[in-house]
Amino acid sequence: MTVFRAYDVRGVYGAELTEDIAERVGKALGSYLADGRIAVGRDTRVSGPSVERAFLDGVLSTGCSAERYGVLPISMISFETWRGGYSAAAYISASHNPPEYNGIRFRTSEGYGMLYHETEMMDLYEKGAFRKGDGKLTDRSPDDAIRRYADYVEGRLAFDRPLRIVLDMGNGAACGTFPLYQRLGFDCRMTNGNPDGHFPGRGPAPTEESLRDAARTVVEMGADYGVGFDPDADRGLVIDDQGRIVTPEKVAVILAKERYGPGDKVVAGFDCSMIVERELLPLGFEVIRERVGDVFVANRVKEEGAVLGVERSAHFFIPEFQLSDDPFAMSLALGEIVSRGERLSKLADAIPDYPYVQRSIRTEGSAAEVMRRLETDLASLEPDTTDGLKISGEDYSVLIRPSNTQPLIRLYVETAGTDVDELVRRFEGLVKGAMR
Repeated sequence: MTVFRAYDVRGVYGAELTEDIAERVGKALGSYLADGRIAVGRDTRVSGPSVERAFLDGVLSTGCSAERYGVLPISMISFETWRGGYSAAAYISASHNPPEYNGIRFRTSEGYGMLYHETEMMDLYEKGAFRKGDGKLTDRSPDDAIRRYADYVEGRLAFDRPLRIVLDMGNGAACGTFPLYQRLGFDCRMTNGNPDGHFPGRGPAPTEESLRDAARTVVEMGADYGVGFDPDADRGLVIDDQGRIVTPEKVAVILAKERYGPGDKVVAGFDCSMIVERELLPLGFEVIRERVGDVFVANRVKEEGAVLGVERSAHFFIPEFQLSDDPFAMSLALGEIVSRGERLSKLADAIPDYPYVQRSIRTEGSAAEVMRRLETDLASLEPDTTDGLKISGEDYSVLIRPSNTQPLIRLYVETAGTDVDELVRRFEGLVKGAMR
């Protein structure tokens, strides 16, 4: 199984991702940048320091220089890359994957996700055509980077009243960001705030189930809302004042309605709920769908000049702050709205809920072959093939697509009227039939 995914390098450490691979990836990036200067950060994974060292050895051997920030959220590495004039950035993380995974993610000079397959980097990696040189390594303070980020966002926000917030740091890179919220006047409660690459508190993925303790804390302390982060802190899942998860699509709709207006563009991942169109199109917004993947959505937001981008996996892009996905900017912009007086639960309840079911079906063979069979089987339904297979009915939508990061076929079913369980049974059966 290749570690080269759709938008990053990722695999089980020691088996699919080794120090030799990390060093070779570093040589490929350094050769592509040709005497450039890159920012490097990582999350708290146990294998992080070793992968980082090997990657840096590769980068420096090409004559490209690197500035190492250590453990820092990827959104803040992105911010530093853009504001600091770096050629690019690399980040050592496997995002929400289990602790035995690690990876290398890339950012452009403007701080948003690099579509590295569209660069010379892959060709350099395959051919081993690496430059030779003697790059310089400099260490940077992650605390200073967080302060610079706080300086920047403080001038773009105004809160009408002090806010109470619960921050579930997930034992990841977000742990160091507590001072950001204190600086902006929040009364904060932090959970899972000790950096630990085993993610013992609630695991690496923020979900409704894993954030139950944080949700209880929101209610117990009478907080205005809460946010749960993943290890690299590029995702932020929101909890309302009643302890309920607010879906990323609802958060995006709230942000759009309260901060932007008619004629503005919003980019939504292909698997996002139909509520984005149903809520925003009548208000004069343009909604653009993009294939699933934070890098793809980030690039589309930039290309379209959109004011907002969202993925169902809780990536948020708010270009008035920066082009990178940034859950901190999202949480602060949401706080500004809540500070005006309306409770988050009331804002969320004003947006309808449609039954939405997601299934992950493990595949032992080729996911691409399964998808080819399904396309034939479903041809009469005329699926949209932008990203996987999407079938839209009058009051439902079904999306079937292979995961970009794991050997899974994802099934997403949403309905505004049809029996969702019946639809799930029907299409899950079709997927499993295509596997046989």
